[in-house]
Amino acid sequence: MRIARFSITFVLTTMIACTSPQDPNKSIPDFLIAFPAQSFAYPVGKGDYVTEKNDWWDNWYNAQDFGENRHLGEDWNKTTGGDSDCGEPVFSTADGEIVFAEASGPGWGNVVIVEHTATNGTKLRSLYGHLETITRTAGSVSRREQIGTIGNANGRYKCHLHFEIRWNECPLWAVVGPGYSDARHGWIDPSEFIEKTR
Repeated sequence: MRIARFSITFVLTTMIACTSPQDPNKSIPDFLIAFPAQSFAYPVGKGDYVTEKNDWWDNWYNAQDFGENRHLGEDWNKTTGGDSDCGEPVFSTADGEIVFAEASGPGWGNVVIVEHTATNGTKLRSLYGHLETITRTAGSVSRREQIGTIGNANGRYKCHLHFEIRWNECPLWAVVGPGYSDARHGWIDPSEFIEKTR
């Protein structure tokens, strides 16, 4: 009996110690999952689903994750490296309305922001940065409709897509923003959200 009690206590203590607490800046509030299934898709690739891993299954990977190095989004690259993704199509992650589409300075290049509204009124915005070209500048867009092409912010970076998802408590809801910050309240992990709504 004494050995069994010790074993159970040891196992529970080990499990608790090995479980890291959830990062409040990275968790997604439950009410934001108001969008129906099949609402959101990845903004790159031939299909509507890619993996974040650097593998050859879908030719895309997440080179810098949400929260890594204070990053407010994800950086999507082709697995072929370098600037091999320059000019590749960028798609709207979900049905929505374009609320911003213009050149946004040397650190951003061309940027598109799309607003998405659930049936209960919940609003999110997706941001697509460093675009080479913008192919849609206004109006409604459908899930996986092309809105631009991957670029390099006018030569500032290697080609990639900077992709953010924000909700309306974001302090920079109506502007492009910095791309990096210690405070992440109002931004959500794009891939984590897509996985919950695809």
